[in-house]
This record gives sequence, structure tokens and C-alpha cells, in this order.
Amino acid sequence: MNREQAQSERDRMADEHPEATWLVAEQGVGDWAVVRVALASGDSTRVESTEERPAPPFPSDPRSGMGRNTPYGGI
Repeated sequence: MNREQAQSERDRMADEHPEATWLVAEQGVGDWAVVRVALASGDSTRVESTEERPAPPFPSDPRSGMGRNTPYGGI
């Protein structure tokens, strides 16, 4: 079947079996097929949770005051 026929068949199968995921795949040059894959449908409710953590404390600068205030390369 050509790609347009496979796409219309995929739409029909998706309407008849909404619990499955249907894709159009090219099997050979110009030969298209409808395939069922083992994925949850995109219409299902997806719950994600994230945990907010505080930023880690930054260590103090180990250089002395003179070293922090001196430009690189010296004066």
C-alpha cells in the first residue's frame, strides 16, 4: 500500500483501538504498512513530580585577601 493508504488505515485503527499506538512504517521502497507498537497511548494522563532542592553552598575562596585583589599577571 502507498503512504496515503497506510495513513488512512492507521487513522481507522487508532479510532477502533485507542488503547494502542499505531504508526505508519515504510517496509520497502514505496511499500508502507501500519504497525502497532507497545507504547501507552498519548492520551493517557501523565503524572510527573519533581523535587526542589536548595542549591549547595559554595566554598569560600581559598586565596588570601592579597591574592584575590591582585590582577592576574601581576602589576
